[in-house]
Amino acid sequence: MNKIIFLILFLFQHSYADFKSDLANQYARGLNAILFFTSEDIISSGHYTFDAFDGTLDSYFFPFKYDLKNDCDDYNYFINGSIGFSNYTEGSVNLNRGSTSDTIKLRTYALKLGGGTRFNTSMNTDIHLGAAYIYSRVDGDYRTSKPLDTTNPDDTIINNIINSHQNHHTFEVSTSFEYHPIINNYKPYVNIGIRHFTTKVDDSYATIPNINSTISKLKIGFITPAVTEVFSLPLHLEPYASAIYLAGDVDNTLDLNTFFIIGMTFHFASYPLTCWVEDVVKLKRDSIDWVKEVTFDMNLVKGNNFDGFNVGLGVKF
Repeated sequence: MNKIIFLILFLFQHSYADFKSDLANQYARGLNAILFFTSEDIISSGHYTFDAFDGTLDSYFFPFKYDLKNDCDDYNYFINGSIGFSNYTEGSVNLNRGSTSDTIKLRTYALKLGGGTRFNTSMNTDIHLGAAYIYSRVDGDYRTSKPLDTTNPDDTIINNIINSHQNHHTFEVSTSFEYHPIINNYKPYVNIGIRHFTTKVDDSYATIPNINSTISKLKIGFITPAVTEVFSLPLHLEPYASAIYLAGDVDNTLDLNTFFIIGMTFHFASYPLTCWVEDVVKLKRDSIDWVKEVTFDMNLVKGNNFDGFNVGLGVKF
C-alpha cells in the first residue's frame, strides 16, 4: 500500500456500509502504526518524515527500567515501561470530497508498563522474556477547506471516526537474546529481539476485532571504558547500528517492512553510581544510589520513503 490506508482515496460507488467499515478498520490500523512510534523504545524521541504520505511525526517519550534485586545470579526480574506522546500531521488528503488539500492531525498519548525475567545462560549471554500493557489515547482532527456536511452520510462518518477521541489497549510479549563479552575493558554486544503486539479494536464502526504486528530487531554495538568525566561522573560511549523488520498490520499499513538505525548513546554514571561520586561533589553516597544510569541517545533512521533524526533520554534505576 502506498499510504497509511485510512487516508487513501475512497470511491463514491462504495456503499455506505463499506465506506464506514473500511474507513474505521484502516483508521484503527493507522492509529496502531503511529502508536508504535509513541511507545516503542527501538525508536528515540525525534522528528520523522513519511515522504510517500506527505506526513510528519514528532514523537517524544521517556523510557525507564528497574532491575529487582535477587540473591540468585542465574536470573533476575525487571520492570520496564515508557511514557510518551506524539503529533502526526498528513497533508494533501483526498477522500473524494472535492477537496484535495485536507489535513489530518493526530495526537497520541501512551503509557507502557511491563516486566519480565532475564536469564544468565552463560557468562557472556543472556535471554530476556517479557510482557507489557500499553494504554493509549488518540485525539484526531480532520481539517478541510470544504466543511463537512453532516447531512452527507460519508461526511458524517469521516467526522465521527476521525474527529474523535479513542482509547486503545495493547498487549505485548517479547523475547531477546544477547551476546556481550568484555574485551580489553570494551563491551561489544549483539542483540536479537522479537516483539509481538495485539491491540483490541473497540471502534463500533470497525469490523476487525484485533490488530496484530510483529517487530524484529538486530542490534550491534559496543560500550567503551570511561572516556572522560562530567560533573565528576564517568562518561561511557556506545556507538551502535540496528536493523528493524516489521510484519503484520504495521507493515501493511505503512508499506514499511525494514528500516535501519545508526546512533550513539552517552552513558552517564553507569552502575554502581555511588562508587563514582567524588567527595568534591559533596553528595551523600546513599542519596543517589537508587539511580544506576542516565543515558542520552542520538541516532539517524532511514527506510523506504521514511527517515528521521532523533534524540532520547532514559533512566535505569
